[in-house]
Amino acid sequence: MPKIYTEEERRNIRKALRREAGRCLSLYGVRRTTVDELVKRAGIPKGTFYLFYKSKEELFFDLLRTFSDEIEEMYLSMLQEIDENHIVTSLTDIFYALLSRFYDEGLHRFLDGNELELVLRRLPDESMPDLRRRFSGIMRNLFSYFAIDDKDDIKAFSDGYEAILYLLLSAERLTEKEKTLRFLIRGLVLQMVE
Repeated sequence: MPKIYTEEERRNIRKALRREAGRCLSLYGVRRTTVDELVKRAGIPKGTFYLFYKSKEELFFDLLRTFSDEIEEMYLSMLQEIDENHIVTSLTDIFYALLSRFYDEGLHRFLDGNELELVLRRLPDESMPDLRRRFSGIMRNLFSYFAIDDKDDIKAFSDGYEAILYLLLSAERLTEKEKTLRFLIRGLVLQMVE
């Protein structure tokens, strides 16, 4: 008989699984990450894993979904504390913090289409369009905060930021990763606020 978990235990198990999925994703990628490795790292029995997720791919997709929800809350909170006298620096800090979190959680590995494809193969067809809508909604909300509604400007900034995200695939090659990424983000922000 499966163990019955309290809501708090369920939240903690999901959180631990997502945390370990991010670490494994960063270290091994999707293909080389196993459910056995995930449960060992999370400190739960293998059967418990299947009470929460049908597959490791579903866990990885949940990691992406949760990240999109959390970054929206994170940047909205950061925007409330923005220094109007140093808008470019403040926005650079916000966009760098989002980029860093994306990298630290191993999600940059999904920028390699092969990794994301491995996850999407095992999920319903509508999963990716739903995730894309989430991320574009986050960007729209961010731009609406600054009353930027020019679709061309929003598209150009989004594409520029995505291009910077793709640098994370080879971030270990950058001798001064933080400085380089901040420099590129700052240039993008300067274009946005001009």
